[in-house]
Amino acid sequence: MRTKFIKFLSIASIMVVFSTVMLAQTATPHLFYSDLESGPNTGGQNNNGAFVTLWGKGFGSTQGTSSVTVGGGSVAAYELWSDGKIIVQLGAGAVTGNIVVKVGSAASNGVPFTVRAGNIFFVSTSGNDANAGTFAAPWRTIPKAKNTIAAGDIAYIENGVTQTTEENFTAYLSMDNNGSGNSGTASAPKALVAYPNATVTVGQAGGLHYGIRTPNIGVNIDYWVISQLHIIAGTQAMDIGGAGWKIVGNEMQCPNADDQVGCFQMSGANQAKFWGNEVHNAGINPTSSKYYHAVYFSTDSNHIDVGWNHIHDNFTCRALQFHSSPLCSPTCGSGDTTGFDQYDLHVHDNLIHGDNCNGINFATVDPSKGTVEAYNNVIYHVGLMDPLQLGASFSCIYVAGITNNGTPGTGTVQVFNNTLSDCAANNSSNASGSRGAFGVGGGPSTLLMNLRNNVVQQNAGEIYIDGSLSQIKGDHNLWYGVGTGPTQTTNNLNVDPLFVNRSGGDLHLNSTSPAKDAGLTIAPADSFVPNPSQVRDKDGTPRPQGTAFDLGAYELAVGGTTTSTPPNAPGSVSVVVH
Repeated sequence: MRTKFIKFLSIASIMVVFSTVMLAQTATPHLFYSDLESGPNTGGQNNNGAFVTLWGKGFGSTQGTSSVTVGGGSVAAYELWSDGKIIVQLGAGAVTGNIVVKVGSAASNGVPFTVRAGNIFFVSTSGNDANAGTFAAPWRTIPKAKNTIAAGDIAYIENGVTQTTEENFTAYLSMDNNGSGNSGTASAPKALVAYPNATVTVGQAGGLHYGIRTPNIGVNIDYWVISQLHIIAGTQAMDIGGAGWKIVGNEMQCPNADDQVGCFQMSGANQAKFWGNEVHNAGINPTSSKYYHAVYFSTDSNHIDVGWNHIHDNFTCRALQFHSSPLCSPTCGSGDTTGFDQYDLHVHDNLIHGDNCNGINFATVDPSKGTVEAYNNVIYHVGLMDPLQLGASFSCIYVAGITNNGTPGTGTVQVFNNTLSDCAANNSSNASGSRGAFGVGGGPSTLLMNLRNNVVQQNAGEIYIDGSLSQIKGDHNLWYGVGTGPTQTTNNLNVDPLFVNRSGGDLHLNSTSPAKDAGLTIAPADSFVPNPSQVRDKDGTPRPQGTAFDLGAYELAVGGTTTSTPPNAPGSVSVVVH
């Protein structure tokens, strides 16, 4: 049986658990990402242009004299200011250039933004779809906005708007336009965004199969931004495909669901960003099948960036899976042009816990075609119990070595600066050689997993690595809890990492941790993240702070006493009792 572990209720209640300690923090504000990367600086509410939401750390709990500039120009209005999230409205002073947050005398890194033409529309509970869609005369429904806006336009959905009836194709929101294509462009995407501080809901529990989907009707649906919606469905909160999608800051739930899909799923996607989303309460209690996952990047999805998400407390099998299958197998045979191994995959800065099987499963990958990497992830308490169908895998990070079509993948999956704890307590015979913190299931002998700068703490009865051990190598990792580190890796550090509060889910390093300054210098290959050469930890702290990189997802900053909070702690999350 799955045990009770940790329930996130609110930031206020979590703060009670954590003490004041020396942690990896920096006084400099840091920007992670924004929802919009381009938009107009005029039009819309008060003619001040687009609202832009910024996520990061170190902004301060109140604004005070702090400020945001875009291209050096001051923004017109502030709609929200908190330590990790800011919402601004651009205004005429904003120009193309970097978004920068200034707190006191300290300026953040810059996140690029392009000021361009585009229209701004609004949806409100007081609106009418016969209106013009302006702030003064808003539309009433999300489908009206989705079907009306052109490339470069933004529709802001105001507080209380819901979409709880079927629009089309067994979905609450079908992203086609009445059976036709519905795309933005790379420089001018279409956007559906929650109005500042609004609660917007698409779907309902136990309802239609799909919350939001791109139907399989042979039309292009590319270049969309979906931001800060609450999406809930009978089986799939989102099932989308196409180029250039950015899914950012949404909450997704699929309670009591099961199928050979994911609560969030992308198929045939490329150049996609899945950033800062919360996926929880998905799957049947206590366990779905081994084919149902929380987040799933499927057939021929390449050039994918998955960062800063909180995937937790699900009854699904894998928390995050990459697995490519032929679409018309077995009838097409060798003529099937789909289902090839995946590449150019970047998984970083995620918090993953409370899932039945793997934390991250790179099932069908070919790093020789493009980097496959996982870094700055915090994963704990996964691999908990057998799914309904037996023969699953239970590692925190797993490379299955599967190929369903084409030449088997070769090359090296890079796994570095991750923090893992309590991986794969399930030691049933159905694990099929894939327990432990890390595992490789097979494939060509030249498909390797390279472990560097990771921190692993396991419980009694758990193991460090599993599977095809000859395909695992590494250097400078910390192993603790079940003996010395594996012989497949060199320069092992076998000592307690001294987490701040392991039982409470805070896996920051204590100021006396032996992981401090014990790592190699490693830069991610991620092309999606601004300035990837400026190496930072999960909190945005620059690496190194001392003489060398720290091991694990968090860098321990030099000096400073701060109050510890869990990484990516949400403001309010429904409780799922496990």
